[in-house]
Amino acid sequence: MKTWARFDKNGYELSTAGDKRFSALVAKLPDGRTIEEAYQLDVKGYRKFGNNWRLGKGKPPLWTHQSKNLWDEYLELWTIWAAANPALIADLRLKSEGLVLTDKFASTPVSQARALAIILNQGE
Repeated sequence: MKTWARFDKNGYELSTAGDKRFSALVAKLPDGRTIEEAYQLDVKGYRKFGNNWRLGKGKPPLWTHQSKNLWDEYLELWTIWAAANPALIADLRLKSEGLVLTDKFASTPVSQARALAIILNQGE
């Protein structure tokens, strides 16, 4: 079972400070948006102010729908990415064998390490 953490001495880092291919700033969805862009601008609703993902960084979503959940929306973005990138998922599974997936920049549970751990666990 794959686990995740912000930091772990036995970690496989999935950010721009580690394996950049799995960073939300680098990983691109089939439509060309990075996951960070899609999350900050489209999921959280900041696209109406521009196209820079930093517009929504660290801010709450602009919508108030009780049925929406930031984590579920974020996981869905990674699920779409994973379906479009099976070779990268296979490579991540291989390279992170026996290691904890980490994202040292994630200060909330909305983390690429968490999302990718779940996706890897679903594929076992």
